[in-house]
Amino acid sequence: MSDLKIKICGVKNKEIAQHAIDAGANFIGFIFYEKSHRNITIENCQQILTKIKDLTIPVAVTVNPDDQLLDGLLRIGFQYIQLHGQETPEIVKRIKLKYDFKIIKAFGVSSSKDLDELIKYEPFVEYFLLDSPPQADIQGGTGSKFDWKIIEDSSITKNFFLSGGLDKDNIISAINLKKTSYFDVSSGVEDSEGIKDKQLITEFINKAKNIL
Repeated sequence: MSDLKIKICGVKNKEIAQHAIDAGANFIGFIFYEKSHRNITIENCQQILTKIKDLTIPVAVTVNPDDQLLDGLLRIGFQYIQLHGQETPEIVKRIKLKYDFKIIKAFGVSSSKDLDELIKYEPFVEYFLLDSPPQADIQGGTGSKFDWKIIEDSSITKNFFLSGGLDKDNIISAINLKKTSYFDVSSGVEDSEGIKDKQLITEFINKAKNIL
């Protein structure tokens, strides 16, 4: 599976972004959601992008974004955007037509019925991202793993990122599902909430890519 791709999500500074790229990350996710411990501002992110945008694929992770935020993300050079809220197919279509972002649409997965929704979004998205369901009042990842048997028994045709509770101890099992080549990690490479650990990033990527 030489096409395996890793996304390190929730990066907040240039040092960690560069380390993740040097370690082999293919995508770097920046979170624009004030309720997240990993939130970053447009201004701070712009400073990072000037250094790394030609070295990796930056992804703007958003939750039900308004046009003001989307305008800002376009202005500082994002081409990929992740939608991690309750965006309907109509909203996703509008964002695609207005901004021409490459869209990653995230879904919380608790049963096979959740996967039935994907087909409605397929014409407008580049990738799906399958994650554990969000907590009651906070959207976005929870750092917990959902039941992978749900996707093991599925027939998803579009490429998707597997997310939710990934770390260096379970990435091999995730790869061995042989359902996707795309993996998204955030809390699994942190030593405390919102604080990335360089060694954990290196270990995660090495473990994933060196077995292939």
